[in-house]
Order: sequence, then C-alpha cells, then structure tokens
Amino acid sequence: MTLQKSILAAAITLATFNSYSASFQLNETSASGLGRAFAGDAVIADDAAVLARNPAAMALFDKAAFSLAATYVDPGVNIKGIDAPDILGADYDVSQLKQDGVVPTAIIPAMYFINPVNDTFAYGVAFNSNFGLKSEYDNDYEAGSIGGKTDLKTMNANISGSYRINEQLSLGLGLNVVYGEAELIRHAGSVLENGVSIPGVGLVVAPVQGSTEVVNMAGDDFGYGWNIGLVYEINQNHRFALTYRSEVELAFDGEFSGLGVQEQAASLSVDMPAIAEFSGFHQLTEQWATHYSIMYTQWSSFEKLEAFIGDTLAFEKQENFEDSYRFALGATYDVNQDLVLRIGIAFDQSAAEDYRSISIPDSDRLWYSAGATYQLASNDSIDFGISYINGDNVIVTEEDALLGKLPSSLDGVVGNKDWGFSSEGNALIVAIQYNKSF
Repeated sequence: MTLQKSILAAAITLATFNSYSASFQLNETSASGLGRAFAGDAVIADDAAVLARNPAAMALFDKAAFSLAATYVDPGVNIKGIDAPDILGADYDVSQLKQDGVVPTAIIPAMYFINPVNDTFAYGVAFNSNFGLKSEYDNDYEAGSIGGKTDLKTMNANISGSYRINEQLSLGLGLNVVYGEAELIRHAGSVLENGVSIPGVGLVVAPVQGSTEVVNMAGDDFGYGWNIGLVYEINQNHRFALTYRSEVELAFDGEFSGLGVQEQAASLSVDMPAIAEFSGFHQLTEQWATHYSIMYTQWSSFEKLEAFIGDTLAFEKQENFEDSYRFALGATYDVNQDLVLRIGIAFDQSAAEDYRSISIPDSDRLWYSAGATYQLASNDSIDFGISYINGDNVIVTEEDALLGKLPSSLDGVVGNKDWGFSSEGNALIVAIQYNKSF
C-alpha cells in the first residue's frame, strides 16, 4: 500500500471513530419528556409520545391519542487548542485552534399515534430519531484530518402492539425500520503543508495543501430492529416499566473519494447499540407525583469498525467503548385541570472516557429540566419543555491522522504527533408538542 493510500485509510478510520460516542444517542423524543429530563418516560403515559420508549404502555390508554413534537437543540460546544504536533521547522499557534459552535443547532421532529382496539389490545405507530450527530470545522482548520465535517441523520419508523395480560401486567412488541444518511469529510490540515524534510537529506514527504480533502464519503442505508417492553401496575397510582431496544446495523453504501483515490463505491458499517431502561411512577397525592428512570446503553457491542472500497476491505479497526448509564429523577405537579408543571434532573454518563475526540467531544453531563402542559380543550393540549445541560470541561488528545501513518523512520523529525484540546459543551434544549385524543 502506498503512503497516500495508507494515510487515506487512517483518515477514514479516525473520521468514523470520532463520530461514534455517547453524544451519538438522542433522548429528545418529546416535549413532555424533556420537561422532566425524561424521568419515568417509559411508564408515565400522559401522551402518545410514550411509544418512543415502551410499546407496553399503550395498554394504559382507553382512547386513541396523537402527539406531534419538535425539539430545538443548541449544543454550545466550544474547542480551545492547548498542544500541537512537533514537526521540524513548524511553529504552531495553538490559539488558532479555537473554534466555537462546533456542533450546530438542530431541530428534531417526532410523531406518535396510539389506538386501543379494545380492553386487551392496542397498536401504534411512531416516527422519531434515536441516534444522530453533526460537527463541523472550517475547511482550513489546522487539525483538519481529525476535524472536518461529521454528519449522521437517522429516522426510526416503528409499528407496535400491546397486550394486557391482566390488571397488573401488560406486554408490548415493536418492529423498527431505521433510515440513516451519513457524510464524512476530512481535510489535510496544516501538518504537511511544507512537507517533511530531513536535514542533510532534503524533502522526504511532499507538501499537501491544508484544504485538500483526504476523505469525502457519503452514503445511506436502511436497518431493522425490534423493541419490547412491559408495564407492571401495583395499582393505579404505582407502576413500573422495563424496556429493551435491539441493536441496529447500518451499512452506509455510497461514494468515496479522497487523497490519491478517485470517486468510487464504498460502504461503512456502524452499529446502533442496544438500549435497556427501567422506569417507575408514583402518584403521591392528588397533585404530586414522582418518577425516575435508569437507562443502560450497550456501547461495548461496538467491537470493530470495517470499511470497504468496492469488495476490498480497506481497513479493520478494533474499538474499546464502554457501556454507559443515564439516571433521571423528576416530579409532576397538577396545578388544576388545565395546567400541569414538571421538573427533572438527570446524569448522563459518557461512553468515551478514554476515546474522546474533537468531532464529538463527549463528556459526562447533568440535565436540569422544567416543563408544562396546558389543556387547550377537553381533547387537546400543548406541552412545553426546556433543559439546560451542563457538560464537564474535558481534555481531548488525538493523533493527527496524516502524521500517524508516516514511516517510523521519521519519528525523530516529526516527534509528537498529537493535538491537544480543551472542550466544553453546555447545551440548551427547547421543545413544543401538540397532543390530541379521540
């Protein structure tokens, strides 16, 4: 393999690896859930959006319900440079690595419908997104081989059914079709703009202009999965839920081009991890209720990353992600028959403690949420939710994708190949939702 192709394979590997983190997962499925930091969301069943979490909860409805939601997300991710590679003759100003708004704002739509057929059976359909991300750096960003653009959009279409076994236990099953689009772009950055020279020998690696695209890959795919759930009711005021959503594989088929390679067919497989959740709900008084959730995401199922150019395996890379947890606690207060208030707090654990990147600089996060429901009419209501997410300030160290594939004989010339950054992301999320029962 030539040096150019070796550099190219490394760049693809890092580009995709950097996009796969706990921030890949989206919890923003409804405005009602957002207002309580999604605490108890798999069992509260105050509107049709519960279908995003638990098909068994449809058994709690006695008439048809419809919900339409839109969530606005401002991630507020800012990057500062603290270290740069050592290349003979290069003099980096790490202050130039500063970039604000790395992850742009987004709107996440969702729609749900639940129809109870009788006292025993109900069915429903849902359209929402469980995974997605986008980060984007300037085309002339100095660390271009690990920055660039990372964009993943998914939409999950779900059809579900629930069956009430008895007064206490209900079961649910759902089938999911996931459509995903992915785009990865990386540039050479500044590390090889002057090439690499050895004193007394001369130029040993030719210059590569910083804006040169070393990776440009876009593709789409359909994936399939399933989800199950149960609801156990002690009585009408106390109930619990347990849910499981299967892993879904997306093999993005599309076009690839880059440094030394003309546009050609390529594919890249990414696994959407399995998710399990336990939720509880307790109506303490006529006005006050409390609720909670523990979510487990099986990120460790992502064992390796494979990319193919045509039918040829371009690379295979082992990964080491860690399973993560999310803990949420909330409360609901019924002011009167027209107004309901909510609050919630959650701790969201990072899955990338040792593998953070500047594409998605993941960290542990604390959610502070509030929301309300206002009854417009007897069968119509509107939800509002807002969350402030405080992300930890973290240090990110990444090897430059181009320097990492230079021959080891140049180590004495290149020296340190890592970029160093500090990252902080404090997100603001706002959602609105319309609900109707029939």
